Amino acid sequence: MAYFVRIGPIPTNVSGVGARGYHAFRRGTNVVVIWGGVSVAPGRHFCWSQSPQRRTYQKHTVEAARCFLDQVAEERKRNKYSPLPRGSRIAARQTA
Repeated sequence: MAYFVRIGPIPTNVSGVGARGYHAFRRGTNVVVIWGGVSVAPGRHFCWSQSPQRRTYQKHTVEAARCFLDQVAEERKRNKYSPLPRGSRIAARQTA
């Protein structure tokens, strides 16, 4: 699954705006979801603004893992996340 971002109005934030990103993928019967705040650099390049959170969901079968990944995709649509162009990704956090 691709990387996804949501930039703009996020009513649950104190300021009312934000920049969030996530990435979900399946490896066998495991589904890994990574999410966190993102920073936008010139040229529409994205990087994690902090160390992203990560959670692995273990399913009993590959089919169950695929189904769960489909549910994650539906959640993405409900929350209005946009996919990054094919081949693009959210880069590692920049350290100074």
